[in-house]
Amino acid sequence: MLRRLSFLLSFLLCSVTALFAQQETFKGVVVDSTTFAALPFVNVRVKNSMRGTSTDMQGNFAITATRRDTLILSVVGYQTIEQPLWDWEPSVIRMRDKSILLSTVTVQSRRMDPYEGLFDEENEKIDRRRVPFYLSRTKKQKRKLVWLKEDNARAQTYVDVVINTPETKSGLMQKYALTETAYYDLLADFNTRNVKVMYYLTAPELISLLNNFFESNAPTPIQK
Repeated sequence: MLRRLSFLLSFLLCSVTALFAQQETFKGVVVDSTTFAALPFVNVRVKNSMRGTSTDMQGNFAITATRRDTLILSVVGYQTIEQPLWDWEPSVIRMRDKSILLSTVTVQSRRMDPYEGLFDEENEKIDRRRVPFYLSRTKKQKRKLVWLKEDNARAQTYVDVVINTPETKSGLMQKYALTETAYYDLLADFNTRNVKVMYYLTAPELISLLNNFFESNAPTPIQK
């Protein structure tokens, strides 16, 4: 009797293990926890793997994984979620706003940076990029290519606004009475000071940051 029971338990354990190891397609919808508005462009990846996807404009996603895996959902401005898949059913995932604890600041005559510290977590992830030495040359190149694509996508708004829109340059030069040399000197200074911020902004936010910087740092025209 004990032998039969032991065999049955072993059989059930093997069946459950095999079930949890099977690849499945897991689907869900990601929304704001307060407004229930759909959240597009949320990064959805399988923990400890290179597999990932992102939500569409309606917050929907589908990803292949096993019941042993855990999904990690992240997006700027929201708390990261780790979702085990062992009891997963198609459902709505609610993401909460990320509370940002502001440091005590001293009021100065200069305009304060509204984005200070806002993208520290994203920049730390980039700084921690390392290619494991044990990977093959092909896998190393593939990982570097993925990072390059991510960097290009992140910088696209800056390229569109600052480089591919001549009106940005001419408008700033005219508004602050700058020579071309003075404009590029200021732009280089802007890039150096805001490199941790400027690639995460929308076009209106980037234009506003540029104008504020040029207003604060452009030389005062000599009165004739």
